[in-house]
Amino acid sequence: MTRIAFVGGGPKALFALLELNDQCSPVGAEDLSVDVFDPYPPGAGRVWQAGQPRHVRLNVAAGIVDATSAEGAGSFASWVARVEPRYVTERYPPRAVVGSYLRERFRTLAETASFQLAHVPARVTGVARAGELWEVAGDAGTGFYDEVVLATGHGLPGEAPGPRFAGARNQDALIGDYGALGEASIPAGSRVLIRGAALTAYDAVLLLTEGRGGRWIPAEGAGGPSLGYVPTGREPAKIAMGSLSNLPTDPKPVRVPESINRCLDAYRDQVLAWGAGPEARPGGPGARCTGLFGILLACAMECAQLSGAPATPLALWRTALTGRGEPGPGTETAAEHLRRSIAVNRGHTPPGTAWVWGRVWSGLYPQLVLAVSRVRWDPAQARIFRRVARSLERMAFGPPENTALKLLALFDSGLLDQGAFPQHAPADTLVIDAVTPPPGILAAPAPGGAAFSPVMAGLLAAGELMVREGETGMLTDTDGTCLDASGNRNESLAALGRPTEGPTLGHDTLNRSLHDEHVRWARRIARQRMPQDLGERT
Repeated sequence: MTRIAFVGGGPKALFALLELNDQCSPVGAEDLSVDVFDPYPPGAGRVWQAGQPRHVRLNVAAGIVDATSAEGAGSFASWVARVEPRYVTERYPPRAVVGSYLRERFRTLAETASFQLAHVPARVTGVARAGELWEVAGDAGTGFYDEVVLATGHGLPGEAPGPRFAGARNQDALIGDYGALGEASIPAGSRVLIRGAALTAYDAVLLLTEGRGGRWIPAEGAGGPSLGYVPTGREPAKIAMGSLSNLPTDPKPVRVPESINRCLDAYRDQVLAWGAGPEARPGGPGARCTGLFGILLACAMECAQLSGAPATPLALWRTALTGRGEPGPGTETAAEHLRRSIAVNRGHTPPGTAWVWGRVWSGLYPQLVLAVSRVRWDPAQARIFRRVARSLERMAFGPPENTALKLLALFDSGLLDQGAFPQHAPADTLVIDAVTPPPGILAAPAPGGAAFSPVMAGLLAAGELMVREGETGMLTDTDGTCLDASGNRNESLAALGRPTEGPTLGHDTLNRSLHDEHVRWARRIARQRMPQDLGERT
């Protein structure tokens, strides 16, 4: 019997197990057993809990949600039509609905898989080598396994880089559990300060308003459909969002002009060619991003010309470095920025450099993920790449338009405000920490950063994992196999998703096709068990 342990049972684990079932023949899987360790229901995990409020919605179009099998069975669209028909036409359904779908897909797989699949509802506290096996210890006791897959995602409560923000009503990150925002903790009429001004903060704002019975009424403004807010009296008297940078996120357009899509198509191969070339894979000490940014800047200039944006290469590059587009720092309130961004997306206002970069970064993102995968940057170049990536992600992956319209209605009503986070919160204010722990496994870049999960800390101390200098995520091979402290493949130990962010890009996603480590991992396991059969099928 070959035994495999998954530490973490969220979507990344589900996708890997679906691939494994697709790859394995019934004969090859007869003596294969998989245990999935997660205190939360498998498939959904911590983030996609089915019991969370339905006011918390998907931030990406539901079309990317895919937990089908090789036969095409089990699509999200068919599941919604059968189980939650009121959301059939919703592009951004509640996360709880997505979580219910992922849970059902795991249950179905457990019932039909060609291998034995079981959920162990327990927290894992340690993974250590025991001869040729791995010892997995946790709340359920100790077991021994031939293979271990680390798929810990956002981690469990209490596993975060350092203590949560002092004085916050929530001592754990707002991930799947929003009990700290209830009226017992945040009474009606209170004044609330939210640390953070991005997607998690928006969730908190909507839970404190819409989640308490507030209603949205359609209105017609000069720029098209808008919303108004009707309070219930159960809301806080005032909500303020704040961050250190006070940089805004830009709402996603409902649709991108076809001329922009055609322009992006012309640059996809160039990005991939850079990723395979000598600048990205040099024989020397580290990669440089000059050529990559040259390609992206050329694409941005062409998109700017097509869209009528008054941009120059210098203005575009300044926006990429600073994270600020027109009209510049300090000249717009958050509400004014949101209103202008919506008007740009609808084609009523000429776009600026931030809008252009948002379309370039999001449109070329699949190719960027492949191009920069496992690149060993020159240290100075790594800092530039991370700085630009942080800036452009705010412009590319902001909220859907309907969320932006709700926030704008709250700004206009006077209930919501946004600014720089104060050094000291006022004494009469309740603080909510809406900063999500970063991906990776270290609280700060190696070599000085400490692991914030006991599982990762133990494996690092034993030399079973590698985190390269200047990074916080573990380094894996293309099939997810971990590299040890010496840089060798640590056969039988793999990692998928957020723990590997850094050497790889973009793992905080439900998009099953954006990365293929889980596919390659499944093929490796299947090949070990039935090499002749797999060769015939592939």
